[in-house]
Amino acid sequence: MTATQSPNPLPTGSDISLPWHLRLPKALEKDFRLYFRASVAKVAPGAFLLIGVLLACAMLVESLVGAEIIASSWRPRLFTLMLTGGCLLLARNLRWREWLHPATLTLGITIALTGNYLGYTVDHPLAYTFYLHTPMAVIMICTLIRVPFYQALGCSLAMLIVLCATMLLDPTPVAFEPLTLMLVTLAFSSMSLFGQYVYERLLRQHFLSEHVLFQHRDELHSANLILENQATVDGMTGCINRRGMESRLNHLYHLLKQQSPEAPERVTLMLFDIDFFKQYNDTYGHPAGDECLKKVSSVPLSMVQAEKDFVARYGGEEFVIVLTDSSFNDALVFAERMRNRVEQLGLPHSGSRISQVVTISVGVACSDGQADNGAELLKLADEALYQAKGAGRNRVALMSNQGLVEMLN
Repeated sequence: MTATQSPNPLPTGSDISLPWHLRLPKALEKDFRLYFRASVAKVAPGAFLLIGVLLACAMLVESLVGAEIIASSWRPRLFTLMLTGGCLLLARNLRWREWLHPATLTLGITIALTGNYLGYTVDHPLAYTFYLHTPMAVIMICTLIRVPFYQALGCSLAMLIVLCATMLLDPTPVAFEPLTLMLVTLAFSSMSLFGQYVYERLLRQHFLSEHVLFQHRDELHSANLILENQATVDGMTGCINRRGMESRLNHLYHLLKQQSPEAPERVTLMLFDIDFFKQYNDTYGHPAGDECLKKVSSVPLSMVQAEKDFVARYGGEEFVIVLTDSSFNDALVFAERMRNRVEQLGLPHSGSRISQVVTISVGVACSDGQADNGAELLKLADEALYQAKGAGRNRVALMSNQGLVEMLN
């Protein structure tokens, strides 16, 4: 890349164009409905509370305007208030939120029908104002408590048709009153629906952006895991490499010092190497030596079971096994079984001075002893390994808690 070139930015989803009808593929559409409902649920309780207050204020005003009006309106008003309270309870309950949009539409239709009923039946000069319930109901479902655009559109058209039919059937119409009310209703409704369309389009675009970023986050996480694996795993044997071993061992000691709930009871470290491996390479060649390393390392790999236990290639023909939460005696049994299984592999080794097959020597040390950190524990195990080699190889030596090296019989 030259100095004048800029890196290609990661796609964010903002470059994805939505069709005019807003529909997404089926799987994404289902996820968006949940996303939309969750965004509405945050403001729905406050919105329903506001509607309840407005309905109570309407009843107060109607009682002041005339007794005959409140006598006609208190029953439908009370029913609408009860429905609003039910919607409020529904919005606060997570298990019932899937019914939030249908309940909102039901409340909007109830408010519009209440206005139509009162406008048709109440005999008062101001009775025409009841017909304004319909545009207010449209505003409610499009702006105050948003429902999906197509649901809002269908519900609004139904309320407008019922309003038009009610005003046409009104027995005492005032000149130009129905036309004026319909124009006002159409103006409010069309603006509210257009606003809801734009809002939902932007929300869907934001949803797609988050979806794309989430996918990239997953891909980046997977790539990081692969890179981390490549950085800490020995490619030939499949064991953890030295860098990964030191990191994990230091982490275990850190947990021990912090007395973390996740800390193991103890850490036991085994260091082993293949006896006379240089002579093996000289006799059979390096490709055969690589195969020998793979077969020998497969033995401890097959024996390690616990999640925190691991096998690492320390360097060349040296390997480290770390056991957690195992008693020192259990670790010694593990080491002897491992030594025996390697010997039973029967890999020919004519260059060995102690056997005709490949063998290993093992040094064992435990955190219960004198080691205060991973490096000191490794040093103790290395000293035990040195003593095992000096005692004739193909054996296990342990560093006791008193700092003395003992041979395992």
